[in-house]
Formats: sequence, C-alpha cells, structure tokens
Amino acid sequence: MEFQQLIEKHAATLTEAIEANATRTFYAHWPEPPSGKIYGETANDDGLAQFKNRLNKPFDGLLQQGSDGTVGEEQSPYGFPLGITYPTWSADTLAANANQAQKQWSRLSPADRAAVCIELLERAAAHFFEIGYATMHTTGQGFVMAFQASGPHAFDRALEAVAMGYAATTYFDYSQTWTKPMGKISVTLEKRFHAVPKGPNCTIGCSTFPIWNSFPGMFASLITGNVTIAKAHPQVIYPIALCVASFQQTLQDLGLDPHIIQLATDTITQPITFDIAKHPAIKLLDFTGSPSVGAEIEAIAHIDGKPVFTEKAGVNTVIIDSVENLDAVLDNIAFSIALYSGQMCTAPQNIFIAKEGVRQGEEIIPYEQVVQRFVEKIDAMANNEKMGPGTFGAIQSEATVRRLQRAAELECTILRNAEPCKQPGFDNARSYSPFIAEVPMVRPDIYESEWFGPITFIIPVQSFEQALEQVYKSVKINGALTTAVYTTDEGRMAAAEESIIMAGAPVAFNFTGPIWVNQSAAFSDFHGAGANPAGNCSFADLSFVTNRFNVIGTRIKL
Repeated sequence: MEFQQLIEKHAATLTEAIEANATRTFYAHWPEPPSGKIYGETANDDGLAQFKNRLNKPFDGLLQQGSDGTVGEEQSPYGFPLGITYPTWSADTLAANANQAQKQWSRLSPADRAAVCIELLERAAAHFFEIGYATMHTTGQGFVMAFQASGPHAFDRALEAVAMGYAATTYFDYSQTWTKPMGKISVTLEKRFHAVPKGPNCTIGCSTFPIWNSFPGMFASLITGNVTIAKAHPQVIYPIALCVASFQQTLQDLGLDPHIIQLATDTITQPITFDIAKHPAIKLLDFTGSPSVGAEIEAIAHIDGKPVFTEKAGVNTVIIDSVENLDAVLDNIAFSIALYSGQMCTAPQNIFIAKEGVRQGEEIIPYEQVVQRFVEKIDAMANNEKMGPGTFGAIQSEATVRRLQRAAELECTILRNAEPCKQPGFDNARSYSPFIAEVPMVRPDIYESEWFGPITFIIPVQSFEQALEQVYKSVKINGALTTAVYTTDEGRMAAAEESIIMAGAPVAFNFTGPIWVNQSAAFSDFHGAGANPAGNCSFADLSFVTNRFNVIGTRIKL
C-alpha cells in the first residue's frame, strides 16, 4: 500500500518540521489564537454546539471492535456532570486488535507513515473548538488555555514527534552493496537494514493535560511503526476520545485498519491500566501522572523488559536574586503560578529570596516588601473579574482541594489563603485563588514535597549560594521539570546554569513579559530532561523515538 499523493501533499510540512527540530527555531504549524478569522467565523459557536450535543448521550464515532460494556463518570469542574458514556474493552481485546493492526502498520514505509500521521492531525484539527470545550469541562482549564493546550500546542508536539521519528528512521542508507578489498581479492555483500518496530504501545494519559501529554508518545510510536492505545484517565475521556474517533475514521478512509489507534477506558474503582501495561502483547509504555503510579509502571516495564517513557512529578523552583524591574519579574512569576491554578507539571512551587532583599539596580528592596508586592500581584488577579476566572480556571480534582485544606493547616506563616473564585456562568465551579505561605529553610519536610495545585512556598535564605545549593539538592532528590533564576550578576548566572544543568533540570533566566516559566515550546524546548526523578524522557529528543525501534540487518554474499 502506497500513499504517494499523501506524501506529496504533506511534504512541505514534514520538511519544515524536520528543519525546525534541527535548528530549534520558532515554528508552529497550527495557529495559536482561537480566532474566527483563522478558523472560521462560526468555528467557536459550532464547537460549543457540538460539545453540548454530546452531553448525556453515548459517545459515537469510535470504530473499535469488541466492546464489552460502558463507562462514564466525568464531572465538569465547572459544576455539572457530562453524562457521556463510552464503550469499554478488555486488555485482551485491545491487545488482539493491536496485534492485528500492527501487521499492516509496520509494513508501511517511514514516508507513508509520516504522511498518514500528518493527515490524521490535519483532519482532527477541524475539531479544535469542540476539543477545547471538551478539555475545559474535564480538566478545568479556562477555554483559551484548553483550546491552545489540547489543540495547536498538542498537535505541534505530535508533529514534532513525527518529524523526529521520521528523521531517525531514515537516518541510514537501508540498502548497500558493500565491498571489502582483501589484497588480490575482494568480498562483496548486499546489506539490507530494517528499522523494526518494537510493537504495540500504550500511552497512559493524565487528568490535567489529556492530549498535550499523550500525543508525543502516541505519535512517536506511530511514526516508528508501532500501533498505539490511548489509555484515557477515567475523569477525562472526552477530549482524547474525540481525537481517537477522528483518527480512526481517517485511517478507515485511507484503507487502513482503524485499530492502528485505539481508545482504552475504565473507572477509578475498576482500573484497566495495569492489565494493559502487563499484557505480553504490549511492548512500549508511555506514562504521565503521579510518582507512585509512575513507579509501578516503571517496575512493570523493568520486569518485562519493555521500554517505558515517563513524566511524573517534581518540585519546581525559582530563585530571585537581582533584577532590572521587580514588578515585571513578580508579574511573570505570579501569572506562572496562577495559570490554571498551578495544576501544571511545570508550575513553580518554591520561591527562594534572600533575607536581605532583592537588588534592583543600585537599590536593595527589602525582603518583606518583595513578598508583600508578590502577594498583591496575586490579589490583583483574584480581584480582576475579567482576568482572574480565565487564568485560574477550575480545580480538576477533589484531591487538590483537600491538598489546599492541608496546606492551610501547616506550621508556617500564611501570607495568602486560597479563596473561592467565581466563574461567570458556572455558579457551582470548583475554583480557588492561590495559597501562599512563608516556610523557613529548616522545614524541608514541607517544601521538598510536591504540593500539586495553587500552592506556593516562599523560602527566605541567607544567600544566593544557599538557595542554589538547595535547588540543586531538590532537583537531584525530588526532580523538576522547570527551574528559574532571576539575577543580573553574570557570575551567578553562570554558576546557576552549571549547577542546575548538572543536577538534570532545565533553567530559565530573567523571564518577564508574555513568556512564562512554565511554558514549553514545541520544536524548540525539550519538555523534561529525562535526567532527574521527575521523568525518564524528554519530548522529543532522539532517544524518545529511537528506543521505539531496532535496526536489524541482513547480509547476502554476492
């Protein structure tokens, strides 16, 4: 089966994506703003209508065979049940479907697979607005963020993985007539090399970024010849189900087995994740979620010898040493911790500030004043009826609310308590403004643990060096997906870069303006380092794709 027309259709996109990966320049294939001028004047209204039409009904559009029941327990964090039910499949059925589809998919060339993958994404992009509303009402993200994170940004991450995987699988000449001179004679062999897929993948998604965190693993597997199963979080099925349904329809339209991409569903009380992960037919695992579950997935993979790619959790940190404009710095940090109520694996948690204060030019701004101004920045967002609700969004899980309650009971100085935040049009929304507390250095039992959600600790330190030592230690022990340092001292900047990089975490310096510490750009930023306990992989370096296939050779004597 060949897809020459499809290859030609998407050749420019693939070339651009490969070039962007190599050069690390800015590149975005899908426009970021949810604008009617870009996506059509009725696109938003149509997407909202499609969302509302899905509610309180069985989800239709999936082409998978062998369903054995239904599930459906999604509750919008904005205060109402979705009432959508989804088919279920046993691990054995999913594995059998995957094995059958694997035979067809693995035979396609890298060029064919790349073209098909891009076509899958292009057609699914027609659903960006419905995907946005589905994400909003399962994760709690504000709509604009939901649109971007599960739409253009996630799809760019998928394209990034496709480009990286295509480059890796086509790196070698896979056929060569090889001649070795041996004195008066020579030996000639025909050598053939084959990029052999490892086999079916299961990508286990999280509850906060169901598409953004799932697409890299799914499409890294697909481009390298492995079929994939998207295991949705029980509370966040709708967004990924919508994408899978679109993918399956496209595959069928192209004459391919729709089971090349499958959906797996379950409930909180009757999970199927470990059954799939342990199944002998599943050869690759991707996971995003808690450290405890991630450790179990890694243990399963280790026992069975399966490659596993994990993003777990860490403790993200900020050091404020010296600045050019303190207000600009505090604005950036405040927004970074407030965005989606801190429910991002990249959100800062611990902020280290010297007790003597922060240098701004020739002036030393006292510590107490820095902290007060920071709290005022959060208050201003919470009191802004236009900005606050969309920035904070809603709390995805009741567990995060309980975490806020526990934080309020800590032995520390509470600078700002979390307060309910009104969400216009949603009277029952589960939404809170950030909690901020001062914690002394002598209480690592508090700040060295991850407090996922809108919880920030400010930790006064004796010096920049003490802060840097603590950040290094924290990255090594607890892991981190982001760190940030604010300093105008070139020597301290160099010391921080060396220390934090050697600890195994990325670092951002002096971020102000509309680029946030917790943002990660496709085609440029490697999301995660794979070098600390927060996760063992990076979206998307070469190891993220090369560990999904083996190069195996044959030799023929001529």
